[in-house]
Amino acid sequence: MTWLLKLYPPRWRRRYGEELAELLATQPFSIGVAVDLMAGAIDAWLHPRLVVPATKGDMSMIARMRQLTCAGPSPDVTARDKATSVTLMLGGTLLLTALWLWSQWQFGKNTYVTALSPMAYFFPTLLSLRYTSLKGRSARTQTLFIGGLASVLAVFFLFVGWLGTRI
Repeated sequence: MTWLLKLYPPRWRRRYGEELAELLATQPFSIGVAVDLMAGAIDAWLHPRLVVPATKGDMSMIARMRQLTCAGPSPDVTARDKATSVTLMLGGTLLLTALWLWSQWQFGKNTYVTALSPMAYFFPTLLSLRYTSLKGRSARTQTLFIGGLASVLAVFFLFVGWLGTRI
């Protein structure tokens, strides 16, 4: 997962990169850590002033991170947040699946509509991250992460649909 560190600004990588790479080397791959690293990169680009130079006696990043719970969502995720996340995932998936089925009926066997079918699951899942993995991040970071990843996925699925029309 150390390749995700390339998403961070150069100044941030000079200050924290080596320490975080050491920490990541001891961790198995997990989606939660990958999401946190990507959201952290967005934060680092949006808030460059938060990168502070090292001072004598400064606690290393690894020491600070080991004090945190690295597995699962952040500790401030409440039972209500989890319920909201699950409701959003299930309700959004059902709603978008119904919309997709209506589109299939309305437009017939359209390759692009068919190609977008996975978004009925992916989009609500991304939105639900707002209440779990991305909780505590700025609204701009959440918007960029969720909107950016949803856009990339939609373009990818539309590209697959386009390929389907060429085959």
